[in-house]
Amino acid sequence: MTGEPAVWGNAGWGPVVPEVTEQTLDDGSALHELLSELRRRQMHPDEGLITRAFEAAQRAHAAQRRKSGEPYLIHPVRVAHSIVQLGLDSSSVAAGLLHDAVEDSEITVFELTEQFGREVANIVDGVTKLGKVPYLTRATQQAESFRKMLVAMSRDIRVLIVKLLDRLDNMRTLEHMAADKQERISRETMQIYAPLANRLGLEGVRRELQDLSFRYLEPVSFEAVRADIDAVLSRHPEQPAATLASLRAAFGPGGELAPEAEGSPETEVGAESDEQVTWPATLPVEVRVSLRTPYRVHRRREATGRKLELSDIITFQVITPDRGSCYAALGLLHARFQPVPGRFRDYIALPRPNHYRGLHTSLVAREGGRLEVQIRSRTMDDVAQRGIATAWKEGNQPRAEADRLAWLRGLMDWQEDVSDPSEFIAAVKADLFADEIYVFTPGGDVHTFPKGATPIDFSFAIHSDVGMHCSGARVNGQAVPLRYHLRQGDTVEIITNPNHGPRPEWMTMCVTSRAKARIRQHLRQQERLHLREVGRSLVEQMLKGHGLPLSDYEGRGWVGDLGEELGLPREARDVDGVYAAVGAGQIEAEVLARRLAERDGKGSSPARTGEEDGNLFSRVFRRMARAGGRKEGRGGVVQGATPTAPIVVTRDRVTAPGGGRAMIELAPCCSPVPGDALVGVFEAGRGITAHVEGCPDVLEQLSDRRVYLQWEEDLELDRPVTVEVRTGNMVGLLAEMSRAFSANDVNIKQANCRALPDGDRAINTFQASVRTRKQLEALLSTLKAIPGVLGVERVFTAGSGVYPRPVLG
Repeated sequence: MTGEPAVWGNAGWGPVVPEVTEQTLDDGSALHELLSELRRRQMHPDEGLITRAFEAAQRAHAAQRRKSGEPYLIHPVRVAHSIVQLGLDSSSVAAGLLHDAVEDSEITVFELTEQFGREVANIVDGVTKLGKVPYLTRATQQAESFRKMLVAMSRDIRVLIVKLLDRLDNMRTLEHMAADKQERISRETMQIYAPLANRLGLEGVRRELQDLSFRYLEPVSFEAVRADIDAVLSRHPEQPAATLASLRAAFGPGGELAPEAEGSPETEVGAESDEQVTWPATLPVEVRVSLRTPYRVHRRREATGRKLELSDIITFQVITPDRGSCYAALGLLHARFQPVPGRFRDYIALPRPNHYRGLHTSLVAREGGRLEVQIRSRTMDDVAQRGIATAWKEGNQPRAEADRLAWLRGLMDWQEDVSDPSEFIAAVKADLFADEIYVFTPGGDVHTFPKGATPIDFSFAIHSDVGMHCSGARVNGQAVPLRYHLRQGDTVEIITNPNHGPRPEWMTMCVTSRAKARIRQHLRQQERLHLREVGRSLVEQMLKGHGLPLSDYEGRGWVGDLGEELGLPREARDVDGVYAAVGAGQIEAEVLARRLAERDGKGSSPARTGEEDGNLFSRVFRRMARAGGRKEGRGGVVQGATPTAPIVVTRDRVTAPGGGRAMIELAPCCSPVPGDALVGVFEAGRGITAHVEGCPDVLEQLSDRRVYLQWEEDLELDRPVTVEVRTGNMVGLLAEMSRAFSANDVNIKQANCRALPDGDRAINTFQASVRTRKQLEALLSTLKAIPGVLGVERVFTAGSGVYPRPVLG
């Protein structure tokens, strides 16, 4: 950036790496400088480990050069310098030197373990991409390599830190790549690696990754923003320094933060009414000004839609001795400068998920315009700059720090449930990019969610079992629907019911990857169970109708044994897989039943293909499949002869307790009632639909897909029915018909009564709920007995009764 004044402090950009050249590699000064920097950063560095790692990397990359023409070893040495700058341990530095050795040379992870120990080898293995797999596409290969890295980083977070610094150095030298690779790598960096750096609190790394990606993805916008920043700074050359002086003056004389500063006497600086407000007379602080990166300025301008101002480009940091001093500094600033309403954020009380803490406020400057000020203690500032890397101090275990990252635990918790690598990457991107809100449990625990999250997301975050049985929610003590969008500061209580389970519509109501993965997994399991039950029932019907018990074949293990013979994939060659294949239409029930009968010696030999060579059992199967017979049924024509073993329609098979999918769907077109003569239709992959015999919609679907059904004895279900009553246009008839419904314990849900144009007759359509056909028939008889009723009929569609219709007009 041109024209930068001398007042700029640390802008929070990526680690500053000394120049590494072919000459410094050859004369040994590159290693010497790395070790010197390591000694400044660590009390007891393992110099021997670093030296051996440097020499091994030198041998591994001896003949390799980068696209720029420089020796390849320069890249891992620069990565190692970045690791040292962040203050990581010697094992991390050694892994940085060797991070490309396995991928780009003949050295193996086993050899690294022998030479450098398991810790270094595991970090290198986590960073190393998967080897080339011929049957995987490039996108799938990248997705699987990324999944491998995330699994490794769940065991040791240093894997991700090394990967991020590797990517940062690659981005710094991206100009040597082809244009298409520049765009692909930059997009991947912007979408995945920069958000991951943010999650780890590596603010400088994140900003530089975003800025470098922005440079290649939108070069015109990048240059335009840089020019605009220079123009704003040139218009206000003295203002940053003047504002910096004003801020320092707010904390009294003496102001610079010193290591030994411990507090000061308090004195009155203001009063309101009779209350005395006192603040420290002087507060030792460090005040600095930082320049925003072009990408952040670009995003800010897009969000506001206004012309750039100085406050959009620069920010001020106030660094205090401790946490309590942060609030004292805030008070002094608000006493001296007018705060902008609604622009205060307390990230000390509610830290960000990456453990960033600080106070953010906007002030109105005396010189005009706004001041964006961030107040942090020394420790908070260290975390703001180096994030999770601050955990690597003597005696601190990095794995314990990784366990503090709730988002990482959640990511690893559901990633095994997602088999599609592309789906996994999309879910990770969605989680990393989401704006966040804070909500509370009734006990006061804080949970962070993406903006737009619902109680369903909250329930799965508490525990998978809570999510699986979530039936309702209360937010701030009030009942809310499950599609309610949680807001900042909501207190959420989940209501559970063991009989409830996830519904398909939940997939559109939740936003977190954890919830989506669990719901998707449950729905797939339910679908598999549904297809299994449908498939087993079809096979059982085939066999039972000829006196062959399916349970005997299951006991002998024959059903699962046929999986391979029927061409099913290896993972589906069990009893459940075979039945699910029948339910999905991959295997015909007739074929499976015939194979089982043939094993038992009661079917034709597989070698015999002609119908004349088969026994009676096989011939009947084939004839049933052709559905050759026809007979007249109630209300229409149906196909096939009634078998001796129909599938029994039970309450569980039509209601699917627990939120699963019903094995048998009662068709909405004719709404079967217990006691109706049924016609079943099997649709591959969907299941069995039960229609009333004679339903017009079913006649076109029968062909060879008919399934024979029978109601369970004494079954009662609340079922909707439509009844049309043709009457004379007489006073009091509607009241009489209502009494007929009440007398038969039938509830009217909707009624539509209209007189015909001749004025003498009327059509009355009632939508009601009955439990059995017997109850419906009693209702129809009662209605017919009412004087003035000309005709009564149950209809499938209003206005389509089969009784003689009145002539209209």
